[in-house]
Amino acid sequence: MATISKMCQPGFLHLQLSAVDSAPAFIKKIKHHRDELKVDIYSKYPSGYEVNAAQNLLGVYTLVLPDLDDQIEARTHFEDMHKNMPESLNTLAHLCQVYKDMHRNKEEMKFAEMLDILLQENSDSSQLRKARCLAEQGYAIAFEIHAKDNASNARRYKKAVGFFKRALTLGQKLEPSTKLSPMTDDEQMVWKHYLAMTYNRLDNIQKEIPIPTEDRFETYNTGLLLFCEVICFFNNIRSQGYEWAKVYESRSWANLGHMLTRNEKFLAHEKYCLPDCLNQNIFQKVRDNPFVAFEIAIKVDDTNFMAYSRAGCAYNRANYADYEKALKMLNRSIELKPTSNWLAYSARMNAYLFLYEKQLKQFSNQDSVKPPDRVLLNKAAEDGKHCHSNDSSVIDLTRVGRIFYLLGVDPQSNEVIDEGNLHNAVDYLKVALRRPGGFESASTHSCLASCLWKLQKFKGALAHLLKAVECASANDDDAKLLIKYLFESYTKLGTSSDDGVPESYSMFILNVCYKELRSDEFQSELKPFTQNYANELFLICDFGLKSKCAEYVSVIEIITAVPFQTKQDLQRVSDILQQIAEMRQTTTEYNSIPSSIPAYIENLVTYPQLPKGPSKASLDSSVDYDVYVSYSSNDCDWVTRILRSHLEDPEPGRIKFKTCLPDRDFQLGKSIFKSRVHSIEKSCHVLLILTPEYVSDKLCQYEIDQALTKPRDSIIPLLLHKCKLPKTISQLAALDFTSGPPYDWDRLRKHLQMNYL
Repeated sequence: MATISKMCQPGFLHLQLSAVDSAPAFIKKIKHHRDELKVDIYSKYPSGYEVNAAQNLLGVYTLVLPDLDDQIEARTHFEDMHKNMPESLNTLAHLCQVYKDMHRNKEEMKFAEMLDILLQENSDSSQLRKARCLAEQGYAIAFEIHAKDNASNARRYKKAVGFFKRALTLGQKLEPSTKLSPMTDDEQMVWKHYLAMTYNRLDNIQKEIPIPTEDRFETYNTGLLLFCEVICFFNNIRSQGYEWAKVYESRSWANLGHMLTRNEKFLAHEKYCLPDCLNQNIFQKVRDNPFVAFEIAIKVDDTNFMAYSRAGCAYNRANYADYEKALKMLNRSIELKPTSNWLAYSARMNAYLFLYEKQLKQFSNQDSVKPPDRVLLNKAAEDGKHCHSNDSSVIDLTRVGRIFYLLGVDPQSNEVIDEGNLHNAVDYLKVALRRPGGFESASTHSCLASCLWKLQKFKGALAHLLKAVECASANDDDAKLLIKYLFESYTKLGTSSDDGVPESYSMFILNVCYKELRSDEFQSELKPFTQNYANELFLICDFGLKSKCAEYVSVIEIITAVPFQTKQDLQRVSDILQQIAEMRQTTTEYNSIPSSIPAYIENLVTYPQLPKGPSKASLDSSVDYDVYVSYSSNDCDWVTRILRSHLEDPEPGRIKFKTCLPDRDFQLGKSIFKSRVHSIEKSCHVLLILTPEYVSDKLCQYEIDQALTKPRDSIIPLLLHKCKLPKTISQLAALDFTSGPPYDWDRLRKHLQMNYL
């Protein structure tokens, strides 16, 4: 009893607000949440069990506001609640807090005495009263405003779980006189519904904080089990004619689908097992296809706007990426609830943005001659305004910034067409940086750097690029963005502090760039940039050699590790290596640089033009083939007669590529599987000859799987006949030979030549 009494001290819920302060942004957030709750308080809670919890939270939002009018409104609100429910412990606790803040000691003591009497009472009704008190507190902690960081939110959700569990334990305890549970089954299931939602939120937070994946199993599975239990219960009583039960059943189906679609990678973990409840008949289809959960949720209650929102969010995710279906769902959600529906507006904004970027990528890769539809961007920007007006997250604000950035540049020339939109983007991104966690967001800094670069503010762009790398150096977009702008920054600003770029920036950029470019993931980025910015690289390298600065070892290693396309550049590399060989006599700083000129440079310098040089397989003993050809037996004739001749017997002056054809080159008597693994591993590239027969051939699929163990730029899909690409390679750009001869052999050779050293 003492524990209950301690938890129900006056002002308990008041103190549970996660970030009470007087900052204008916080006051605005509180008012927004209060106004939204006022609108939804009765329509959102059809059973009525949780209305008192929501009313208490509504009063707390008003209570923490600084104006006297708000204090008076809070007092009136709690007094009205007390008239309707005179034995509500939380309402009495808040009335004590209100009168304490107003220095009205007499009224404070009056309600404190009433609260103490109820807490000391030991009757059948007191057990239910205390259980509801705990459940209401759990609700308030779980569903009030978010804290400033994920770790704090995780602690808050764990605390809410504890309150819900204690409430349910007390509510299920048999009363001495009646031998019945004080809390009805209906009410227990309503609170279990909110407990399941709390577990869902906790799991969503835990995936963003550094904890082992295995530690999430219990949280995730408990949420699934509770939603399954709630669904079964409310499905049963709905069939008995209790129409209000459909709301909780529909919401639980939608949340179940949300959890299953959100954690696809998590579900594939070798140590993870789905709970047995998903093997029941009602859930088997959902286990195999989580989107069925959204379909059922909508069928149970087609006015459930949240089910449409959740489905739209799921279709937006990269592993599903069906933006047309996402838009259909989100449009319906907004139609049902056009105000206070920030999740749907946010998700629809993302769908428009992702759809535009998909079209932009196709246009940039010349897979489509049609420019991306900028109407999508305008629609996304309009939805972004709804997100911003509703206290957006860092991610949402960053994406709004990205939208205005794209509106400010031409998709074809990438030139600035509207500086006003670029300035709008900067404004949104700066707001994002000021949000909790925003300054640690690599994507926000990257996007802001892009905007500043286009606005000719190169120093600011460089500073944000560096911060982006510092926040997430392994992030694909950030690293590529850094690579893209790095050498241009030296063209614009020079290489020393006298020319505008601080020396420390130069050193840091070079080292970060070198680390990223030397990783397998960015090998495809390394060569084109070193070739396009050869002059800038040599300028930096000369500066490093003259200053004898060890920090410039990184860029010198880049130069000596990557081939160039012209004899002049190769000769310059040779000269640099000779200088380093001489400098070794007086310094040890360059010990990581090759001590002698690599054989490939000596060979290439002797050739008038690079395309006449030898292939890598003829120079590197660690490589057996330049290209491994993976094909179906139905296409053997085309491969051996046409493809082989263009690769192995080209026109005079072109490189002869050493090709591995399984039907010709595999040693007889050896395992075909081991031969494939070995040959693919020892080949620079893998050429996939895609046809309907190929994609249905299990042996060809095995070769694709082996090819995917290599860097992605070494895999070349060649579409010989129209077919549906396997999902594992659907994102790779493919050569299209479906229109028949003449084939684009030059493009194939160009790719092999660019990467053949």
